[in-house]
Amino acid sequence: MRSKGNVLKQCCYRSLRENRKRTAVTIVGIVMAAALITAVACMVVSFRASMIAYERLKNGDFHYCFQEVPQEYLKYFPNNQYIRKYGLTEEIGYAVLEGSQNPDKPYLYLSAIDETAEGTLALQLTEGRMPENASELVVGRHIRSNGMVDMEVGDTVKLSVGDRVSEGHRMPQETPYLEGEEALENVREQTYTVVGIVERPNTEVEPRIAPGYSAFTCLEEPEKAKVLNVYATYTRRGLKQADQVTAGILGVPVELYQNYYNGRLELCTEEEILQIQKAAKRVFENYWLLKWELLIFSSTTMNLLYGMSAIAISIIIVTSVFCIHNSFTISLTEKTKLYGRLASVGTTSGQRRKIVYYEACFLGIAGIPLGVLSGIAAAAILVKAVGGLVEDALGFPLVFALSWSMILLAVALSAVTIFFSASRSAKRAGKISPISAIRANDMVKIQRKEMRCPGFIGKLFGIGGKIAYRNLKRARVKYRTTIISIVISVAVFIGMSTFVELMERASDIYYENMTYQLRVSIYDWKFYNQALAVTKIDGVQEAEIVRSAYFQAQPGDIAYREEYRKAFDEKEETEDETIVVWSLGEEAYKRYCDRIGVSVEEAEDRAIVIAEYYWETLDEDGTRYVEEGKIAEFRKGDIIRGSGQMEDVAIEVLAQTEEEILYQGNRSINNIVLIVSDQWMDAHPQLDRYDNIEICIKCDDAYKVEESVRDMKLQHFTLTNYETQYRADRSMHLVVAIFLYGFITVVALIGITNIFNTITTNLDLRAPEFAMLKSVGMTGREFRRMIWLEGVFYGGGALLIGIPLGILLSVCFNRVFGRGIVMEKLHLPWMGTGVSIVAVILLLYVIMHYSMRKINRKNIIETIQNENI
Repeated sequence: MRSKGNVLKQCCYRSLRENRKRTAVTIVGIVMAAALITAVACMVVSFRASMIAYERLKNGDFHYCFQEVPQEYLKYFPNNQYIRKYGLTEEIGYAVLEGSQNPDKPYLYLSAIDETAEGTLALQLTEGRMPENASELVVGRHIRSNGMVDMEVGDTVKLSVGDRVSEGHRMPQETPYLEGEEALENVREQTYTVVGIVERPNTEVEPRIAPGYSAFTCLEEPEKAKVLNVYATYTRRGLKQADQVTAGILGVPVELYQNYYNGRLELCTEEEILQIQKAAKRVFENYWLLKWELLIFSSTTMNLLYGMSAIAISIIIVTSVFCIHNSFTISLTEKTKLYGRLASVGTTSGQRRKIVYYEACFLGIAGIPLGVLSGIAAAAILVKAVGGLVEDALGFPLVFALSWSMILLAVALSAVTIFFSASRSAKRAGKISPISAIRANDMVKIQRKEMRCPGFIGKLFGIGGKIAYRNLKRARVKYRTTIISIVISVAVFIGMSTFVELMERASDIYYENMTYQLRVSIYDWKFYNQALAVTKIDGVQEAEIVRSAYFQAQPGDIAYREEYRKAFDEKEETEDETIVVWSLGEEAYKRYCDRIGVSVEEAEDRAIVIAEYYWETLDEDGTRYVEEGKIAEFRKGDIIRGSGQMEDVAIEVLAQTEEEILYQGNRSINNIVLIVSDQWMDAHPQLDRYDNIEICIKCDDAYKVEESVRDMKLQHFTLTNYETQYRADRSMHLVVAIFLYGFITVVALIGITNIFNTITTNLDLRAPEFAMLKSVGMTGREFRRMIWLEGVFYGGGALLIGIPLGILLSVCFNRVFGRGIVMEKLHLPWMGTGVSIVAVILLLYVIMHYSMRKINRKNIIETIQNENI
């Protein structure tokens, strides 16, 4: 004899098996919920792992650098349980670089490095090989691009190497060149063979203010060096207690180390300072790598991240909960008759509740693992597939990483949601009576007066429209479930589109965007023809020939914005405003006019105004605050008047724009700028002007174009190659964009699937109802009208609720963002709202069309008889 438990289980399994569509709907809801949380968690973790890989490639694979460590202190690095690896370098000295055209970098700075340090310093070999003995040398590529000194692989160089000394003190790379105040001492002659060329070392190795171009030889006998620089990479355990580990290596208390390296020197005695410097002259950290590995951003930035993350996670959790809840709600409304029949054959309320929990358990076991695997697969495909496509542009592969804690959270959250959703169903199943279940009258709760249909519906949609309207009024539970599904999807998409925009804004603030690769400065306007020839070189995609002038305008003639006055409240009312004038070259000016939508002819004798301010301040904890906006408002036809030392100026405004030029980059210069034609600039030779002509170039191959520029033998010029920084900046922004848009894509796909799943299932479950309407004579035209009107009600009702909710979420994101790193104006999410409206309309059209075709193919009699789907 079977036990009651087995009978109940068999009843549960039979119901699930016979109603496969209903079962599949619920499982899909669970799968989507678990997949959404898992995919987002994996993408967040993968983004952090990719940023760590990027920082290691860009700034080196080390956490702390100990400079000038004596031999007796080196014993603290080998076999240290908190240090994963370390690289050694020795300072050889400085040598005068003959022919250097950079007055701030007159030296070659030589270091000897061991094999580990080659990777630790992130040296990127572009030509040749690394040195294998102490007579071989690799040099930075920027010796040629910045210093204009030719050094090729195979060259033999004789150098007079010594120590930089000023007033009896040796000076490191961190101290800029002091012309006339320093000299080389302890000079010795050495000969090297150049065997390789590397990219310019990162700023941790060669600071921008360093007076010497980096060159590296092989460290053959580190034990003979008096002092060495140690680049140490800590283990995970070591990073968690980095201050203790570092203080232990230095042989000082943690509090003393923290006071000294945080600049609180007043808390340190001279003896304590000497004790620290005895172990290492200086210690510095790999700033950004540590930030990403330890997530130790400034307190305000962390508050920003926590606030934004809390809202985003809340949205994701709510979306996931509704995915599961809606699935159970749809299932419950159609299983009422089953529970009624069970009640009629004598089952107790407790037994009916058990059936519901059995079913929930089975659905969870089937859906949660599928959801987790689907989320992992979605994130992996996005990271690996997209990362593979853009690896060449990035310069490094994106890293896919798993977060087991987040996966466990997805499992737990899905399980809890299933339990509470099932509890509601179980409670109703336990209370149900046989008669009410079979009649299903608890699903229809409406007063007679509420059945009145507005007249315009009958006129526009006919009898089918009236039936649709009354059906929605009668079966509010089903209608509400569908509406909620669309509302959640719309609100989430609008809110998350704002989240993506704000995160892009944050990346722009933290990581500046280089807009060109080469910059050529020619020291006199009379060489304009040479500048023009530079822009005609093969491989140049886009170039600007910027000539700059300025004049003074009376502040009373300028309509300053109120926020600008508040931001710069120290500005005197009587202080003249410096107006900067730029011409861009004929071709660049034409492109610029096209971008802002004006013709060159109407712009020729007028000015295009850029009047933006951008103000950054740093807090004590390193938080960067940003204020930005317009300096003043100018209208078409306004006249800007001013005077220089030799000429008065009056120019008419054609337009005001925020469109940037290459020379400007992505930062405002906090001045009113007039973009004018070359003809206007040539017609005003008496303006106060800056003598340089600045040529900003975007090109296919920066190094090839650089060679072509040098072959032109220009007079009085300098050339700076920003290719490495340009590629690094583009890589940074591309990584951020990939993960942000991948994130919104996952959210959008889940939302679309949720809407499609809910509506199609709802219509499938109503197939007997539609069949009965057809059986009493409803025509195909009336049936289509009924379905389309339901679609209008679904879409219209959902958008009326979802759009305000989405805007509210956007406001929340903006508020949190404004308290973080930037005073950002509230921008309504027009793009996200527009996309949501279009997507809902298209989705409903496709879903309704698909469902009608499916329903029309069914046999009326069989559909009425069949209660299982």
